[in-house]
Amino acid sequence: MSRKALFARLHERGAIPDRDYLLNHVVNKIPFVGARMRAYKALGVHFDDVVSANIALGVDVWAGGGLTIGARSTIGQRCYIDARAGVRLDSDVSISRGVSVLTAEHVIDDPEFGTTLAGVHFGSRSWVGLGAIVLPGVTIGEGAVIAAGAVVTKDVEPWVVVGGTPPKPLRTRPGPMSYELDFRPAWY
Repeated sequence: MSRKALFARLHERGAIPDRDYLLNHVVNKIPFVGARMRAYKALGVHFDDVVSANIALGVDVWAGGGLTIGARSTIGQRCYIDARAGVRLDSDVSISRGVSVLTAEHVIDDPEFGTTLAGVHFGSRSWVGLGAIVLPGVTIGEGAVIAAGAVVTKDVEPWVVVGGTPPKPLRTRPGPMSYELDFRPAWY
């Protein structure tokens, strides 16, 4: 029996909670980064390189099987990642503390209060500032920067720095860049 089938059978019998519960009440509290990343991987999060990626303490991840993290990318503390429609971080992406990434939203005029889903993609070397919100269907281009507190509703072009709500282009970063993030502490 596969691990997935075993997990499903145990969950159906009430022997273990669902994956989202485990991700958000057990795994995100493991103090050792290496052990935490291996637990995320075991519960379905996809890593291009689990040894160099980092999901900090206290990050809420919904539908972890829809989250893919590139090499050396990092997600800061107290972020909310809704990966139901897929969230992809390419390599060397920095998501600061308190960022929310959403892939679902309600259709406000639907009498059934239905939802729509759309994935979110972060290009290599993009950076999302403290407390920003990225809404469904958005692509953040390579090297783009989202200023703290911005609410991103539309795609952001590569190497563009945006800020405000709604975000407006502030300037352009020189690109391409070749840096590689190196933030993988033992505890964090």
